[in-house]
Amino acid sequence: MDVIEKKVGDIIIYSLWGQILLCTENECREFFDMLAEEKSHLTVILNMSGVGYINSTGIGMIVKCLKKFRENGGRLVFCSLVPEVLKLFDIIRLTGLIEAYPDEETAIKKITGEKGGFYGQ
Repeated sequence: MDVIEKKVGDIIIYSLWGQILLCTENECREFFDMLAEEKSHLTVILNMSGVGYINSTGIGMIVKCLKKFRENGGRLVFCSLVPEVLKLFDIIRLTGLIEAYPDEETAIKKITGEKGGFYGQ
Protein backbone atom coordinates (compact mmCIF):
# COMPACT_ATOMS: atom_id res chain seq x y z
CA MET A 1 0.00 0.00 0.00
CA ASP A 2 1.29 3.44 -0.91
CA VAL A 3 0.48 6.49 1.21
CA ILE A 4 0.87 10.19 0.45
CA GLU A 5 0.40 12.74 3.23
CA LYS A 6 -0.57 16.37 2.84
CA LYS A 7 -1.99 19.08 5.08
CA VAL A 8 -4.85 21.48 4.48
CA GLY A 9 -5.02 23.86 7.42
CA ASP A 10 -5.32 21.72 10.53
CA ILE A 11 -6.49 18.68 8.55
CA ILE A 12 -4.09 15.86 7.67
CA ILE A 13 -5.01 14.00 4.49
CA TYR A 14 -3.65 10.57 3.63
CA SER A 15 -4.23 9.34 0.09
CA LEU A 16 -4.04 5.55 0.00
CA TRP A 17 -3.29 3.32 -3.01
CA GLY A 18 -3.32 -0.44 -3.16
CA GLN A 19 -5.25 -3.26 -1.64
CA ILE A 20 -5.62 -4.02 2.03
CA LEU A 21 -5.24 -7.78 2.21
CA LEU A 22 -3.06 -10.55 3.61
CA CYS A 23 0.03 -9.85 1.52
CA THR A 24 0.00 -6.14 2.51
CA GLU A 25 -1.18 -6.73 6.07
CA ASN A 26 2.06 -5.78 7.84
CA GLU A 27 2.52 -2.42 6.11
CA CYS A 28 -1.19 -1.62 6.48
CA ARG A 29 -1.11 -2.52 10.16
CA GLU A 30 1.94 -0.26 10.65
CA PHE A 31 0.10 2.62 8.97
CA PHE A 32 -3.14 2.20 10.95
CA ASP A 33 -1.22 1.67 14.21
CA MET A 34 0.73 4.89 13.53
CA LEU A 35 -2.54 6.73 12.90
CA ALA A 36 -4.08 5.38 16.11
CA GLU A 37 -1.04 6.12 18.27
CA GLU A 38 0.21 9.42 16.83
CA LYS A 39 -2.70 11.17 15.09
CA SER A 40 -5.88 10.07 16.89
CA HIS A 41 -6.26 13.43 18.64
CA LEU A 42 -6.31 15.25 15.27
CA THR A 43 -8.63 15.53 12.26
CA VAL A 44 -7.56 13.08 9.56
CA ILE A 45 -9.07 12.36 6.16
CA LEU A 46 -8.38 9.02 4.50
CA ASN A 47 -8.76 9.43 0.75
CA MET A 48 -9.55 5.87 -0.32
CA SER A 49 -9.82 6.50 -4.07
CA GLY A 50 -6.87 4.20 -4.73
CA VAL A 51 -8.04 1.32 -2.53
CA GLY A 52 -9.89 -1.24 -4.61
CA TYR A 53 -10.18 -4.05 -2.08
CA ILE A 54 -10.19 -4.53 1.69
CA ASN A 55 -10.30 -7.92 3.41
CA SER A 56 -11.69 -8.67 6.87
CA THR A 57 -8.33 -8.02 8.53
CA GLY A 58 -8.26 -4.57 6.92
CA ILE A 59 -11.77 -3.86 8.18
CA GLY A 60 -10.59 -4.82 11.66
CA MET A 61 -7.65 -2.41 11.42
CA ILE A 62 -9.96 0.41 10.32
CA VAL A 63 -12.46 -0.25 13.15
CA LYS A 64 -9.67 -0.40 15.75
CA CYS A 65 -8.22 2.87 14.45
CA LEU A 66 -11.64 4.54 14.39
CA LYS A 67 -12.20 3.48 18.02
CA LYS A 68 -8.87 5.03 19.06
CA PHE A 69 -9.79 8.31 17.32
CA ARG A 70 -13.08 8.44 19.20
CA GLU A 71 -11.39 7.68 22.52
CA ASN A 72 -8.83 10.46 21.98
CA GLY A 73 -11.22 13.12 20.67
CA GLY A 74 -9.95 13.04 17.10
CA ARG A 75 -11.92 12.82 13.89
CA LEU A 76 -11.27 10.13 11.26
CA VAL A 77 -13.06 10.91 8.00
CA PHE A 78 -13.19 8.79 4.84
CA CYS A 79 -13.64 10.02 1.30
CA SER A 80 -13.62 8.80 -2.28
CA LEU A 81 -14.54 5.22 -1.49
CA VAL A 82 -14.58 3.16 -4.70
CA PRO A 83 -17.93 1.44 -5.37
CA GLU A 84 -16.69 -2.01 -4.31
CA VAL A 85 -15.37 -0.75 -0.96
CA LEU A 86 -18.45 1.40 -0.36
CA LYS A 87 -20.64 -1.65 -1.02
CA LEU A 88 -18.59 -3.69 1.47
CA PHE A 89 -18.88 -0.93 4.07
CA ASP A 90 -22.67 -0.88 3.46
CA ILE A 91 -22.99 -4.67 3.77
CA ILE A 92 -21.19 -4.78 7.09
CA ARG A 93 -22.98 -1.60 8.18
CA LEU A 94 -19.76 0.32 8.68
CA THR A 95 -21.16 3.31 6.76
CA GLY A 96 -23.44 3.95 9.73
CA LEU A 97 -20.41 4.25 12.02
CA ILE A 98 -18.01 6.29 9.89
CA GLU A 99 -18.04 9.77 8.47
CA ALA A 100 -17.64 9.39 4.69
CA TYR A 101 -17.92 11.81 1.78
CA PRO A 102 -17.93 11.33 -1.98
CA ASP A 103 -14.69 13.28 -2.51
CA GLU A 104 -11.87 15.07 -0.73
CA GLU A 105 -13.20 18.56 -1.47
CA THR A 106 -16.58 17.77 0.09
CA ALA A 107 -14.90 16.24 3.15
CA ILE A 108 -12.75 19.33 3.68
CA LYS A 109 -15.73 21.64 3.26
CA LYS A 110 -17.80 19.64 5.75
CA ILE A 111 -15.00 19.56 8.30
CA THR A 112 -14.39 23.28 8.00
CA GLY A 113 -18.10 24.03 8.33
CA GLU A 114 -19.08 24.61 4.74
CA LYS A 115 -22.10 22.92 3.19
CA GLY A 116 -21.53 19.32 2.08
CA GLY A 117 -23.20 15.95 2.32
CA PHE A 118 -22.57 12.36 3.30
CA TYR A 119 -22.73 9.61 0.70
CA GLY A 120 -26.34 9.18 -0.34
CA GLN A 121 -27.53 12.63 0.75
